[in-house]
Amino acid sequence: MTNFLQETDSQSWAERALSSSLSDVTSEKEGQPDAFRLCREYNLVKQARDIIPQIENTSVAEQLDRLLTIINIVIVGMAKQEEVDLSYIPPLHAHIDEDGSVLLEWAFPDFRIGFNIEQNPENSGWHLVTNKKLGDKTESGQLVDLVKIIRTVTSLSVFILSNI
Repeated sequence: MTNFLQETDSQSWAERALSSSLSDVTSEKEGQPDAFRLCREYNLVKQARDIIPQIENTSVAEQLDRLLTIINIVIVGMAKQEEVDLSYIPPLHAHIDEDGSVLLEWAFPDFRIGFNIEQNPENSGWHLVTNKKLGDKTESGQLVDLVKIIRTVTSLSVFILSNI
């Protein structure tokens, strides 16, 4: 897979946009960056966000809320910057597992992207699986800290926008 950011890359626009408090993203505030206001216009994460009240573990609920906020900000911002029609991007689907963890999945015709949100944040991760058309690739990693989450979501968003 190409276009993935390396640990040594300079701070991306997504990191700069997200450097303000993520808790402010969901509230209506004057002067918020365009990326934050844009997020309300699209439903990429709405279905997944709707399960948050059903999650018993507060750590899982908070991780999911933060991840969905980052995904929405990054993909909407990148799509606006590249003038990509977001109607080609399916919504994220979420499922609460028996153990209280959450599985997020994005299913595209040629690939799937998933995120597992675990009670212990160190066990949370992501995966990408492609079909033969895209080289039968399988990649995965952890979602350990905010910087790594933002970089992962940004890289996956570049992949999505390059392959829809």
